[in-house]
Amino acid sequence: MKPAATPELLAPAGNLETALAAYDAGADAVYCGLGKFNARERAQNFTPDSLARLLDYAHGRGRKLYLTLNTLVKETELSEVAAYLAELAKLRPDALIVQDLGVLNLAREYFPSLVLHASTQMGIHNSAGVAAAARLGIRRVILERQVTLDELRKIAARSTLELEVFIHGSLCCSLSGQCLLSSALGGWSGNRGKCKQPCRRIYDAAGRSGFLLSPRDLYGVPLLPELRRIGVASLKIEGRLRSPDYVWKTVKAYRLLLDGPVDSPPELLLEAEKLLRSTATRRPSNGFYFANEYSSLIDAGRLGSFGVAAAKVGKYARAGLSVTALERLHLGDRLRLVPPEGGEGESFTLIDLRFQGKSAVKVRAGANCFIPGEFRAEPGWLLYKIGENGYDFSRQAAALPPGRHPLAVSLRLTAAEWMGTIAELPGECWRRAVDFAPAGKRPFTAGTAAAEFASAVPEPWSAPEVEAVVEGAFFVPASLLKTLRREFWEWAAQRLRPENLRPELAEALYRFYRDSRALPGEVPPAPEGERMILPGFTPEAELPALRKRLRAACDSGVRVFQIGALHGLELLREFPDVRIIAGFPLPVCNSEAVRELKCRGVCAVEPFAELDEEALAAFREKSPLPLVESDRSGAALLVTRLELPGSAWTDGRGRRFRVVRGNGLSKLYAAEPVDFRKNEWK
Repeated sequence: MKPAATPELLAPAGNLETALAAYDAGADAVYCGLGKFNARERAQNFTPDSLARLLDYAHGRGRKLYLTLNTLVKETELSEVAAYLAELAKLRPDALIVQDLGVLNLAREYFPSLVLHASTQMGIHNSAGVAAAARLGIRRVILERQVTLDELRKIAARSTLELEVFIHGSLCCSLSGQCLLSSALGGWSGNRGKCKQPCRRIYDAAGRSGFLLSPRDLYGVPLLPELRRIGVASLKIEGRLRSPDYVWKTVKAYRLLLDGPVDSPPELLLEAEKLLRSTATRRPSNGFYFANEYSSLIDAGRLGSFGVAAAKVGKYARAGLSVTALERLHLGDRLRLVPPEGGEGESFTLIDLRFQGKSAVKVRAGANCFIPGEFRAEPGWLLYKIGENGYDFSRQAAALPPGRHPLAVSLRLTAAEWMGTIAELPGECWRRAVDFAPAGKRPFTAGTAAAEFASAVPEPWSAPEVEAVVEGAFFVPASLLKTLRREFWEWAAQRLRPENLRPELAEALYRFYRDSRALPGEVPPAPEGERMILPGFTPEAELPALRKRLRAACDSGVRVFQIGALHGLELLREFPDVRIIAGFPLPVCNSEAVRELKCRGVCAVEPFAELDEEALAAFREKSPLPLVESDRSGAALLVTRLELPGSAWTDGRGRRFRVVRGNGLSKLYAAEPVDFRKNEWK
């Protein structure tokens, strides 16, 4: 049996401090976002400057950093996204995580040096979807969270791409990318990084009242051995809204287990579980990995917010909150105010605490105390502890030096001549005549050359990419190697200028601006005739049956097919004479996404349901394919593999919903039509 490889341990980072906590605890990589176009816009997030500082830190220690650009993008935002991509291409993160096919097309067309990972928001959940992603230029797929362990095993056996799965943290009730609930209730779209978490609120259905859409958290310790045997490339911890202490403890626990044998001994499991029990979470579960456990995944009787209930608000005043401590409170703790009915709440760090009229550093459970500050709260609200003091990485974050400009260095070394080039200095070449004797037992290696030339790089430059080719077997004295390295960098420093760095990126950005000004010209008509609609969700075991249905439809004369997910593109490759419509729930929001789909054989698109009238009008003007605009006011607001109870639902504000079950899915609909076009798509 093939030995299990150790997968990458990937941690979340909402800011510099959390990223440093993750690396300190042993994360191989972190994922983070800039201030816009990422699925956790409520996190503190990064600026280009702080990202550059963190990249230098990570790459200097052999770690990786992935950047999220994983939200849906309006037509009018494409220029801003292109500018983001140009900036990121300069910074060179290890990969870019994307959801929108338009962002993918922009990156691949204009900034091809960026490595692309498919976000879980793309909803890829079977081997056909993975194959489609490979054709799109994706290097890694972050799978849909509602894939079972058995399905994952089969997908991995058929995949040519790296696969990434979640191992720990909060879960969404809905299939990734298919939740419109937050958007329907006010325009705050989860697909835009602005989810208001309506799934964590109280609902009434089938005689029950509770948090009927709130899953327990994923706890992946029991899954580790099998995930390693399957050969998953990366294990992902959820939580870009989490605090440094949570991330440090969680990463440390999984690092302990991954560094040990595949089947962890009891003492190692106890040590890891002790760390994980000390973090602020919801009740644990195996997530969606086992279908026979779905009935116990919803924790309807517990408040949907994560963390430990640490205090209850007694009185609320403009000057602060009078609270009763339910757990120990300490200055530096991270707290979140949550209403009794659940939902999103305000988070803050406890920086001032009063007990019996005096300033206090900490109070015990049962103490009546006062928290000064301006808060939006009412009596009965709860304060959840979501992070503890004692894991302060702020000094380390403040001490990080300014980010350097990364350079791509290539060396060609022989016994008679050394040559070096830098990609950022096109047309320039450093040459040095040398005379090295043939090697005896220890010839000079490319690895030694790369390590030496990547060190002592003058500011403001760095050399994370040094490619060395050694021709012949010769010996290089250590002192002369350092001299040659110094001469190379002195030569480079005289020529390099930050303002002239990577001129091809400015040219690519200009090319995009020029291309984007052009109108599409005459748009062909949408296909007519009998249409077969492919399901947006097709589990791995159902792919053979779907292929047979497609063959039967083609044999009967059907030539128009509507796909709702990327796997449809792959399945229809077998039938080159068909016409394809890309429709809901496949998100198509801008002309760049249409261009991508057009290259894949699509001849018409249905705009994504959430687009408001303004976004739709801008999209319509630029689309190179016809827009098939159907009525999406009755679209499912949430789709899940869980069996939701009852059929008639209401929420705490009296809004009514209905549940329809079939084909292994539960779908939640609004009782009254939702006019997304009049909802500002925030």
